[in-house]
Amino acid sequence: MRQAAVSVLAGRGDPEDLAHEIYWQACYSGLPELREVGDRFLELYAGWGATYKEAEEAVAAMKAAAHAFLRDHPA
Repeated sequence: MRQAAVSVLAGRGDPEDLAHEIYWQACYSGLPELREVGDRFLELYAGWGATYKEAEEAVAAMKAAAHAFLRDHPA
């Protein structure tokens, strides 16, 4: 999850795919404290085309979520 979040912040890889990866790992981690993280990235993944009018807006939301995840869940 951390690697995918770092990739989002660095602009490496497809942000939509990275959001799905973070969601998937959070959901299947079995850790209740990651449920909110999984929900947020699912929201970003599912709403990619419908919620955001511009790709830049979607990427900015993804970067904000990745930054919050790394801040709130340090290694």
